[in-house]
Formats: sequence, C-alpha cells, structure tokens
Amino acid sequence: MKIKFISAILFAMVLTVTSGFAGSDKMMAPFGSADDIAYAKDLWKKMEAKGLNSTPANLYVGGPPHGKVREVIEGTIDGKRVIVKRNYGGKGVSLASVMKNRGMYLKAITVMAKREKGYDSDNADWFWVKYKPNGEIMMNPKKMVLAGKVAKGSPAGCIACHASASGNDLVFAHNKDANAEIVYVK
Repeated sequence: MKIKFISAILFAMVLTVTSGFAGSDKMMAPFGSADDIAYAKDLWKKMEAKGLNSTPANLYVGGPPHGKVREVIEGTIDGKRVIVKRNYGGKGVSLASVMKNRGMYLKAITVMAKREKGYDSDNADWFWVKYKPNGEIMMNPKKMVLAGKVAKGSPAGCIACHASASGNDLVFAHNKDANAEIVYVK
C-alpha cells in the first residue's frame, strides 16, 4: 500500500513538472532567460560605448526578415566578434530616404555576438539578440524575449537561416556586387 501511495505521489509530481514544460514555450525555449536578458542589456551598453550603434555604414538593398534596406557593422567587444545589422523599413523606404533620415526608417537592430567557447558549440558559440532602435530587447509574437540562442532547434529563425551560410561560421559572406561592403569599427 505504501508503494502504491508513493508511486501515485511521484507520478503526480512528474505530471505536474512535465505539464508545466509542455504548456509554456518560455520554459522550453533556449533563449529569453534572465541571463540572456542581462547579457543583451550589457552588450547594448558596450555597443553604445564602442560606437557600433552610431557609426554610419554602407546602405544596401535587403529583404526579409531584416528589412528592405540595411547596413552591417562589425567590431569586437571584450575581444570577441560582434556583427550589428541595422534593419530599415516602412512606407517610402529606399536607399535615398534612409540616407536622408536613418532614424525615421530604423525598425530593428539585430546582433550576433561571439560568446565563450562552449556557449553553443552546435552554432559556433553565437549569441543572438534583436533590439528596438532605443535598445529595448524585442519579443516575438508569443511574447518570448529575442535574446540568447534564438529559435535554436526550430526550422525557422536566426540560427536556422544563418546555418545556410557558407564557411560553417553562420556568417553570410558579403558580396560587394549584391551588398555593400561591411564597415569595421575598431
């Protein structure tokens, strides 16, 4: 009788724990944790200090999901590679209109930042984050914070898309004929 009672309690505990995971994308997601948010906030401050958010770069025509016009800046923070993509969109967006008023058309800033070895060895140890122009971390439609190993294991999203980049580093090579040259900030 004691064994049946203990088994019933253990079964109830397992059911409670597993149903919590099954019902919540936030609990299962490999991104959006308190640590991811803290790292993303610190990264934004360091990007600001380094000028990665304010240095103009070469504008070029882009497409989804990053925007009809974009620019890419690369630098290092804490000795690690950081790639910043400014994404422009909205009514009337064009290379010329963005050149005249970048702030009016800036919709998001997406960042790939190298982390320590072993952070996410399956994906070249990149940390992913999507910011609003003011530095606030964005959320997806399910209200999940877009910072960390964004959409890891999903057939769509940051990691899935960048996995198709040549070179096994998840970084798309910049084709000067199709895109603008990347701007490096020292």
